[in-house]
Amino acid sequence: MTSAFSGGAEARPYVFAESGEGERDRLELLARMLDPMHRRALSLAGMRPGLRCLELGSGTGTIATWMADQVGARGSVLATDINLSFLKDLRHPNLTVRELDVLTGDIPRRSFDVITCRALLHHLSQWEPVVERLAGALKPDGVLVLIEPDAGAAVLGDPEHQRFWSAWCHWGRMEGIDFRLGRKLPRAVQRAGLDLHEVTMEVPFYGGGSSWDELYRSTVRAARPRPAAWTGRDPSAAFENLDRADGQLTCSFGWMAVCGRAAPATEAVPAQ
Repeated sequence: MTSAFSGGAEARPYVFAESGEGERDRLELLARMLDPMHRRALSLAGMRPGLRCLELGSGTGTIATWMADQVGARGSVLATDINLSFLKDLRHPNLTVRELDVLTGDIPRRSFDVITCRALLHHLSQWEPVVERLAGALKPDGVLVLIEPDAGAAVLGDPEHQRFWSAWCHWGRMEGIDFRLGRKLPRAVQRAGLDLHEVTMEVPFYGGGSSWDELYRSTVRAARPRPAAWTGRDPSAAFENLDRADGQLTCSFGWMAVCGRAAPATEAVPAQ
């Protein structure tokens, strides 16, 4: 995703840079690390030719393009974001790009077979009404696939990393960001009236110099404004000072994938 939302009384500025090559690089790295999980979740949800799909917070468009290939000429994909900087050059015959604010934009009811978003909801203080809106936009038997982080997995890391990510989550709460949202998704999906179809969590362990290490480093570096949770130290410096001895693995976030399914259409019973 590029940014979560814009105006409104409860809105906060998006804390990561919204454009520029640095943010493109970060989003492309995020896609490289999370696209395999996202594709697996969508495949388990039943991606197939002919479906009508919606992606929110499409970022650089990798998942939207993949879905367009899966649904084929008889299907369609609507890729949306509030910032289209990294989507404007997408070209695919059955893919449409549209600017959309997930809090205020029009999302037609009972219109899509598949709706998905990734790393978007945790930026929204009012995320549960968004889940309800997305559930209402599904056709009968449609599926909603959500992927969000859960920093609770950091307890599996060493104490130094645990302290860092605990401070990061504390800053996130002050900014209206919930880096532990993943565990809350299954119940929210059920409250929105969907049946839980699949719930998985992947917890990547990584070492210094790895792609995951670079992803989290670039995310910490891109934070706007600088978190106040670190007294007297820039969080980028704090992250760089974490021990990354040769061969030592740690973890930061788990990534939760939740799939909810709408009820199938009720067949009319012929009058006797």
